[in-house]
Amino acid sequence: MSTSSLHGAFFLSLALLLSFVSNSFVSAACTHEYGQATYGDIYQKFQGLEASGGSTYAKGARANGLHIYIDPTVTEIEETAKVSVHEYVHLLQQGYLNEELVLDSAPTGGVPLSDSSSSVGNGLRFQAINYCGVAEATVTKHLEALNAMPDDVKLFDHPTFVIFYSQTPGEGTGNCNAAQTETFARDAFNAIYGEDCPGMESTPMIWEANENHVVAEGEAEFLATNVFTSSYTSFNGTAYWEQKIADGKTDCKLPGNNPHFYVHSGSSQDVDDMKDKMQNAGVSPACSNNAIGELMYASFVNYCLEKEGSSALDDWCRPEALRRVWKAAPTQGFDCAFFNQYGWTWGEVVAKMYAEYQVDTSAVATTVPSLCLYDQTCSGEPKPCRRLPSYTHDEALAKCPFEVIASCGDISLSSASSSSSSRSSPTNAAMISAAVAASVSFFFAFFLN
Repeated sequence: MSTSSLHGAFFLSLALLLSFVSNSFVSAACTHEYGQATYGDIYQKFQGLEASGGSTYAKGARANGLHIYIDPTVTEIEETAKVSVHEYVHLLQQGYLNEELVLDSAPTGGVPLSDSSSSVGNGLRFQAINYCGVAEATVTKHLEALNAMPDDVKLFDHPTFVIFYSQTPGEGTGNCNAAQTETFARDAFNAIYGEDCPGMESTPMIWEANENHVVAEGEAEFLATNVFTSSYTSFNGTAYWEQKIADGKTDCKLPGNNPHFYVHSGSSQDVDDMKDKMQNAGVSPACSNNAIGELMYASFVNYCLEKEGSSALDDWCRPEALRRVWKAAPTQGFDCAFFNQYGWTWGEVVAKMYAEYQVDTSAVATTVPSLCLYDQTCSGEPKPCRRLPSYTHDEALAKCPFEVIASCGDISLSSASSSSSSRSSPTNAAMISAAVAASVSFFFAFFLN
């Protein structure tokens, strides 16, 4: 079985989007920046202008949304259902990074839906919006897959809607009626977020800077294929994952034939820089965000087994362990949160991956740059970002977690070790800070078959 998929992130220019919104369709009553950006994304998907699925998280909103494209020629329904599970994992990551989710694990039955949720749609935890004629069997299987996930990951107290888009690659939007795009977009937005988007924060937190992008992508696919699989009867998720890893190695020319496979801090910016270098060197574009994240996560699983023993995936390296990392990342930084959970530095894991894939057999942990901690509490732009040094194991024991940032003055980005501070590319957070004055940075993890 050969698979090819692409995940990534993009930032939506608010000025461009709002111009598009005001000139192209009737806007929702929700007029603030984040609501309009969310609405515009739904509109573009129905129109086929932005033919990618993913997850739309908005802090404080009364519901979440998943965007799932269905190729009507695909006969393996359970394989498509895996995508809804993958995107739900991204919602969890975003909920933690936005400091909205506070529990590591939900109680039996999941976190109860709030009283106000009973009036949202049909009042169920997972609901579908299917304006495009996607087969009911497909819709049902996606909802089954989401409902069959363990109770401990049903952490939101509000519903999650799956918007289904029918699209045969290269043939437009399938059964979606283009003449009804405005109606579909308005109705879908209102069904999920409400006409005046009650509770939705008007300006999103700049949480992407605290996200380790390669871990986020790898975790979502691993859990969707290897862990949250109880609803699958014909789809072999483990075999699918193993084939993706094999294909990823081929696409990324690993092991041993790709001297540019340096994930560095794991940030979106570092991954984008790496992809640019690889493509300039003739590496296939199929060595995408998704493939990179999956290869990194596969190596992390191997490292976990090596460090903790054969039962590690049922013990220390269980899914809720990484959820604790996401929860702590906004206050500790991803790297310290990772170390505090596992007892290994990010650099140790990455250096091991470089050796495993024969990228750099001499790499050591202290040469791996780390993510900065982007302080969400400080006002003004640019918000300060503390670039953490590439700690040795002993230094991490002494310094993680470091003290809470006491003041909101400028924080130098030059505190990283010489190996990371010498890099000419700006940090992920600095890139975001520079752009945020002109636009709302808006993240969508996307899926393309």
